[in-house]
Amino acid sequence: MKASTTTREAIVAIKTMSPIKNVVALLLAAVSLVGCSKEEGATPIMGRNGQAISIAAAAGITLNGWVIVDASQQDLFQDAVTGFVEAVMPAEYLGFVSGRASGGTGMFLGGKVELQTGILSATASNPQTNIRSDSKLLIAIYDEFTGRPDASGKTVEPISRYLTQSSGYVQGNRAYLKFTDSLGSVEIDGTFDSNTFEGTVSYDNIRRHDGQGEGAAGNLGWVQVPTCQFFRCR
Repeated sequence: MKASTTTREAIVAIKTMSPIKNVVALLLAAVSLVGCSKEEGATPIMGRNGQAISIAAAAGITLNGWVIVDASQQDLFQDAVTGFVEAVMPAEYLGFVSGRASGGTGMFLGGKVELQTGILSATASNPQTNIRSDSKLLIAIYDEFTGRPDASGKTVEPISRYLTQSSGYVQGNRAYLKFTDSLGSVEIDGTFDSNTFEGTVSYDNIRRHDGQGEGAAGNLGWVQVPTCQFFRCR
């Protein structure tokens, strides 16, 4: 199916916004989209965990960042996301996910990162300091099925993981972060200024959803998130 004229106009308007500011707008647009699906009227819901987003929200975490790739890397991005979600669901249950966080789909994230010695200085050089082991990361994947009704009429939730154990450090304006859960780990290696933390994000799953074979690993793309909405700053 095709999006309505109103929806198409909304997407065009969203694309003109800055990357960080349009995250919320894109999530809202996802609800209004009714895209063509692999399984019209029978959207699969196995492995989706919208509750993780609610739990993270209670800890003060919101989806205010995203993972993007160059438009020419869309196929590689889809493959990487497929490997990432295979820890919780069969690959064929994942719909299209935009590597540019457009059209109402994409990979979004939020976090709550604190330093062992206190709070981050986003405008001055930081001595090498480890992050607290209870720093957290939320990842939510909005694919073409998200927001649609499944066969029973229930709204399909995004695919999400909430990683609540961490390690890593900050030095100067660089941060290396590793978040872990029972499924594996996610690493972010990047730099920050007073506005944005950005860098590469990768994953390493320790198992598949069915326990058959090793979990996938790979690079997901380029992450961007407001610095002081991800780190605790002064």
